[in-house]
Amino acid sequence: MNNTKHLSKWASGAISVSLLASLLGACGNGNNNNESQASQASSPASSASASTATATDPTQLSATIKVWDWDEAFTKGMIPEFNKKYPNIKVEVTVVNPNDYLQKLQSGIASGSDVADVILGEEAYRGKLFDLDVLDNLEAAPYNFDRSSVLDYTVPYISNSKGQIVAVDQAITPAGFAYRRDLAKEYWGTDDPAELEKLIPTWDDFITKGTELKDKSGGKVLMFPGLGDAFLVLKGQNTTPYVNGTEVDVTTKLSKSIEMLFKMRDAGILGKNELWTPAWSSSMAKGEFMFYPMAPWGPKWHISANDPEGSGRWGLVKAPEVGFTRGGTAVGIYKDSKVKEAAWAFVNFAYQSEEGSLFNFKNFGNMTSNKAFYEKQKALFEAPGPFDEFFGGQNLSMYYLENVIPEMKGQAQSKYDSVVDAVSNSLYPLWTKDQSITVEAALEKFKSEMKNKASEATIK
Repeated sequence: MNNTKHLSKWASGAISVSLLASLLGACGNGNNNNESQASQASSPASSASASTATATDPTQLSATIKVWDWDEAFTKGMIPEFNKKYPNIKVEVTVVNPNDYLQKLQSGIASGSDVADVILGEEAYRGKLFDLDVLDNLEAAPYNFDRSSVLDYTVPYISNSKGQIVAVDQAITPAGFAYRRDLAKEYWGTDDPAELEKLIPTWDDFITKGTELKDKSGGKVLMFPGLGDAFLVLKGQNTTPYVNGTEVDVTTKLSKSIEMLFKMRDAGILGKNELWTPAWSSSMAKGEFMFYPMAPWGPKWHISANDPEGSGRWGLVKAPEVGFTRGGTAVGIYKDSKVKEAAWAFVNFAYQSEEGSLFNFKNFGNMTSNKAFYEKQKALFEAPGPFDEFFGGQNLSMYYLENVIPEMKGQAQSKYDSVVDAVSNSLYPLWTKDQSITVEAALEKFKSEMKNKASEATIK
């Protein structure tokens, strides 16, 4: 079948040999999501990741669990599905703003007041959360989670500094670029993602095509809205470990990224918009920029939200050189929880089981990290997704699976990641305004700001 060759490429990079054999034997697979009401026990990976609680009769497990989450739509949708299988587990949800989450958690632990059984860690602070040592080891009893059940590149993102798996992914967030088909067709002669891949295989090629775009458009169309977009990609692509205890090697982590960023800046192919500002958001509908970094959650929350009349004029292409992650939330269980089996039943159901993953994908577009799910959901992934038509009929999930994920690498999580992000966000506007700043000066300033925010660390 036509999809076999493509799936072989994806599976060989993302799935174990045994799963690959099963996949190819079934002849063709595709996108990432779930299946209809198949039992967990029928899936090797999902059953391996199930705890002793989920292996027993679900109706016999009775408890009340507390969840802190910021996505009310998700919890309101998922909990009734969960209760169809676990009718005697009550899920109490407290809505917590992600910006306040870590402080609320630390305050609760310090004061001995209530702490949730199910704890979330957004990308911005998951490393700091892991470092608090408040999440249970999911590879131990009663969870017995099997790390081989999830996509290989995701393992570092759910591991603490001891190498223990302390969370599962709410959804995978492999990222590429959303692009304007109309602009690509007008200035480069094609809007085909396969052809665009050939135009920008490296960052040097990206700069060359960006210069061409700027010249042909008379400076009206540039590659990215601003330095922030480019930097988050460049920084995310470098997954080399840079933290050893309290030694933080910023030079190794960022020097090449800043160098390439400044090449783009000096070539004049980046706009002057800051991330998340109204001008940045409104630019999507105006056709001022070719590319926007985009993970699977982006079509809904970024593209269609900011360009509601833009159906059909968007496409998805992979980034030059290698994929990167954008966003993402880890979900773990409080190590002092009194209802660990019930808490794991919910986490496993919502984010790893076939039933939960299917509901998650169909209703929220979230893609599970569970390998077995992708083996079984052939028809689901080959079918059009909710935003495919918005992207000119391109199968977005298949593109992520076949073109982005096989090249993905994971990055060890650290409490200093959030500090690096904070310093990045404070400095790239300065790099935009003052183009006389050199790579060396920028790096020294970065290191100085890091020392101010992490005084206990040795910054290299």
